[in-house]
Amino acid sequence: MAEAARISDPAETELKLKLDPQQVGVLKARSLLVGVAASQVEIDDVYFDTADRLLRRHRMALRLRHTDGRWLQTLKSDTKLQGVLSHRGEWETPAAAHAGGGGRLDLARLHQSPLPALLAKQKSKPRLRPLFHTQVQRTLWIIERSEATIEVALDVGAISLAKTGADASREPICELELELKRGEPIAMLDAALDLLGAGSDAPLMLIPSARSKAARGYQLATQRPAAAIKASARGFVADLNPQTTTARALRAVLAHGLAVLTANIELLLRYDDPEYVHQARVALRRVRSAMRLFDREHRDVPEPLLDELRWIARALGEARDWDVITDETLPSLGQAMGADATRRLVAKADQRRRRAREKTRNAVRSARYAALVLNGERWCMTPAPAGAELLGDAAAPALQRGAKRLIKAGRFFAALTPERRHQVRILAKRLRYALDLFAVALPKQTTARYIDALSELQDVLGQLNDASVAKTILPQLSKSARLYKAVQARFASVEPERLLDVEQRLLKLTKLDEPWR
Repeated sequence: MAEAARISDPAETELKLKLDPQQVGVLKARSLLVGVAASQVEIDDVYFDTADRLLRRHRMALRLRHTDGRWLQTLKSDTKLQGVLSHRGEWETPAAAHAGGGGRLDLARLHQSPLPALLAKQKSKPRLRPLFHTQVQRTLWIIERSEATIEVALDVGAISLAKTGADASREPICELELELKRGEPIAMLDAALDLLGAGSDAPLMLIPSARSKAARGYQLATQRPAAAIKASARGFVADLNPQTTTARALRAVLAHGLAVLTANIELLLRYDDPEYVHQARVALRRVRSAMRLFDREHRDVPEPLLDELRWIARALGEARDWDVITDETLPSLGQAMGADATRRLVAKADQRRRRAREKTRNAVRSARYAALVLNGERWCMTPAPAGAELLGDAAAPALQRGAKRLIKAGRFFAALTPERRHQVRILAKRLRYALDLFAVALPKQTTARYIDALSELQDVLGQLNDASVAKTILPQLSKSARLYKAVQARFASVEPERLLDVEQRLLKLTKLDEPWR
């Protein structure tokens, strides 16, 4: 076959890890790479799209690459979030060459890719234009491990917008890419864990990355922070059905949870938005809820993995608490405290919030966090034990237990201590997450009504919990007894109505059709 007609196997499995530039020498000294021949190459990529980002909207990326004296054009198609590893379609061919030695796109050579069909659907002929560049020096090693061939690539360089001038935006690149050339993906994770060296005297500060260079380039072009990745229920159950075993479901839930976690953590390290912490924390809650449901006797999930999930949840918890206090709880007390006092307390709380957020960032920059993500992904690839229940069979008893515990714990709610009320809130949240997971095996409309009722209950319970938290943290921010009394009086004035609201919503739950029956 002529070179112009060749096209690569349209798939790649890859693991991306950000690396501290100061640790490049430590990486190269790893035993896995020492003695392996390394090659170096300069890579210059230009990414193309239409003015209205047609390719981006269809989860595609088109680039023109100059490397080693050759011009190549590649189309990649992103898949949905499934885990830390990326599984993408990839179509690569030689590009056209100008007589003067430059390169240009020749879309006819990408006829086997989904790009021609997408362009043909448009009412007017789309005009592709350059958006951003990536220029890196790539160091390559090819390693053999566990009957697998893995390409290890260290890229050092930058992404820049496709324009000239001193003000051109730029983002540095220092990352490790492991691409599976042959064998099973688990071998690639083992190689990454070896390179990480979490238990060694010199661990690498590798940060699992869910964002491709293309995604980062598009974000650079917008000149705005990226939106948080939602930990929506739909994403966690997308690949589940009533015939899925609970063991397989647990692996799918953890894989998706790790993908959402790593995507938001990566954004948290670059931008300042409380929603990154919130969505990462929700993802962890959904994962831990699934583990309580599907592995009640702890026979499947390794205890060290459970411990590390608890650790990262705590690391996110403090930051999230101060986000809520700063942005929601204290501003809502303005009428009781007065505008000036509220501004002063919000400013103090914001300082605490910033310190808590930096503690979270330090935690996720550690080898411990990277090891958690890699080991979690590795466990997701282990065979599910035989004999596990089907989701369709497990739903009714699990949800019945959860609903019974919630209703029993919520009896005479107004008379409960703050600690007991908080337990009711936890049980309501667990039942909500359980319903989200089992929804694929339940009647749609009945389940939606029950989930809506639980959500309303959670909102009121959350307001009561915020009041309790505010009473606890206010003395940390102000020594004013007058202010504390004013806040207590404010909460006391609205508490009876909220307590009655909770009791009414609990009663409503008992009268709703239970979707698991």
